[in-house]
Amino acid sequence: MKKLLQLMLVALLAFGSLQSVAATDTQSDPYGLIKSVGDQLFVDISKLNTLEEAHKKAELKKLVREQLMPHIDIKYVSFKLLGKHVREIKREQAVTFIEAVEQYLANTYANALMSYKGQQVNFIEPVVSADSKFASVKSEIVEPNAPTIDIVFKFRKNKAGEWQVYDLVAESISLLSAKQKEITSRISEVGIDQVSKELVAKS
Repeated sequence: MKKLLQLMLVALLAFGSLQSVAATDTQSDPYGLIKSVGDQLFVDISKLNTLEEAHKKAELKKLVREQLMPHIDIKYVSFKLLGKHVREIKREQAVTFIEAVEQYLANTYANALMSYKGQQVNFIEPVVSADSKFASVKSEIVEPNAPTIDIVFKFRKNKAGEWQVYDLVAESISLLSAKQKEITSRISEVGIDQVSKELVAKS
């Protein structure tokens, strides 16, 4: 499961690689977005390979915040993670939780980048309805002497008309659903304020 999670993150990191990409014509659909930003992040990572581990980790976090996080639908993901608790919390608690989720995800993706081994990621163009607000793009992670792993990106079009990632599914495992079960259970045990603190502490 741990290796599968790392590969799912590698696929996501392969997607989110350039700053300010939403405005270009090639990114008017999920597949065009992925195709247009697929390589640059790893070029930037290669420039950090000579740094000491602690310094590299700090630079990777910065890279993730600037280049990857704008393409993740943090608010939508956060409310999905809250599950049944979404109607119970106050506005201030929601804002704090969303910020905690963003910090947690940024750290998670930076950790995944630290373990990147040069896997090849191929994207398969889907058929997407022009009026649809949701879409899926299949990708394949290819490693020498290992089975190819299929990963599906789940996209949502926000109010500004921009496509953003909100989930990944590999071998029928939804990253969002798996984390939602953990988060909702923990909130039931200790409350949302404590969970927000725990997410920040893991960042």
